[in-house]
Amino acid sequence: MKLLTRSPKLTPADLAELRRIELATQIEHARQADQLHREQAAADRAARRQADREADRAERKRRKAAAKAKARRIATLRRYAETARYVAPLLLVNTAAVGAQTGYAFSRTPASWPVLARVAVALVYAATVESISLYVNWHSHDALMQGATGTAAEMRRRAYVIAAVVGAMNYSHFDGEDWTPTPFAVGTGMASLLSPWLWGLHTRRQQHQQLLRRDLVDETGAVFDRKRRKAFPIRTWRSARWSIEHNELDPKRAWDGYHADRAARRAAAPAGRIRAAWRALRGAAPAQPEPVEPEPAPPAPLSLDDPEVLAIAKAKLDIAAARERILPSAIRYGIADRDPARFADLTAGGIWDLVAATDEPAHVRWPVPVRVATAAEPEPAPRPAAQIPTPEPEPRRSWWPPSRQPRLRSLRRARRPAAREPSRTGRRLDVDRLAAEYSRLTRELRRRPTGHELGSAAGCSKAAANRWMREHRVSTSAGPAR
Repeated sequence: MKLLTRSPKLTPADLAELRRIELATQIEHARQADQLHREQAAADRAARRQADREADRAERKRRKAAAKAKARRIATLRRYAETARYVAPLLLVNTAAVGAQTGYAFSRTPASWPVLARVAVALVYAATVESISLYVNWHSHDALMQGATGTAAEMRRRAYVIAAVVGAMNYSHFDGEDWTPTPFAVGTGMASLLSPWLWGLHTRRQQHQQLLRRDLVDETGAVFDRKRRKAFPIRTWRSARWSIEHNELDPKRAWDGYHADRAARRAAAPAGRIRAAWRALRGAAPAQPEPVEPEPAPPAPLSLDDPEVLAIAKAKLDIAAARERILPSAIRYGIADRDPARFADLTAGGIWDLVAATDEPAHVRWPVPVRVATAAEPEPAPRPAAQIPTPEPEPRRSWWPPSRQPRLRSLRRARRPAAREPSRTGRRLDVDRLAAEYSRLTRELRRRPTGHELGSAAGCSKAAANRWMREHRVSTSAGPAR
């Protein structure tokens, strides 16, 4: 039934609204398509740039690898060229010797043999004969590079003997009648004879380079100029000997050192060495000059730039500071150890009395004011000495086993001087002075004085005044009369 119903009729406003919505949808679709196109283009450009970078990186790696390979090839060729520069002359000499031996062997093979067989036999013969001395010389080279100089010298001598025999054989192939020398015979014989010696030159060069790498080359002393050698041949030769003996490489210092040594020898024998030797043979040797003691060299000035000197100076300063800090305490500990009763009296009388009993300078001691008693101030009655408590010294702790302590105590009593009765005069005067000043200040201030006021008036420390007031707080608890 709904299909047969008619759709509602749209008004112009509804049609306009639908048209607007359709246009907005198309615009949005176009904007999104354009944005997608731009993003795709940006992604394509980024991909192309990444591909280009990868291609450039691969190209750089390829070029670098090619450059390294080329450098290795060039280094190899240079190494071969350098080796060929030293080995090529030796190979030419050996080739000449082997060629001469091959020609002689080819002429001695049967003519009925094929040419290739004759050439092969001749080459084997020549290579065998010429390689004997070279093989022995190679063992000499290996021994010298391993440091076995004795074995190297023995092998080298054997190689020279074998080369001389082979050289004589090569010479005999091409000489004239009755060993008459010919240029070809002399050349081929010398090639076979000098082959081990030429290879020995190469061996010595290799050994010298090995010593240079190990820094073990033995220097041959100073090298002088040709003009100096020509002008002073004997003195130059002796200066060179002096430089070798004293390991001196500088020509100037070697020349001066030799002449100083020469002057010292002449001073020891003023009449000449020959006359001095003749006198020594006759038993009339001249008196030897008295040896002159060299003057001691002045000490080098010390400088704080030297780390060792700076460390010693700092250590001295630290020791001095530590000594200043612990010296008063050490003196007090010494007093307490020698006379505990006197240490207790000094401690009870105040810290400044203890300082005055030590070796402290006078400018650090507490000044004691002198007071004169007046008629208005009656003299306080002295307190009996029995009221002054004397602290018992603490027994010293011993680390020795109990079995040995009685014997140690007896030895200490035998070594300790006779004990003396402690003097309580200073203690009595301090107590009387504190009592008198306390009474005076109480009357004047009409209150209980502080420790600082009482100590300043009595000429003692604040701690001593406070201690005295604590000990006599029972008698002063009533306070002054108002």
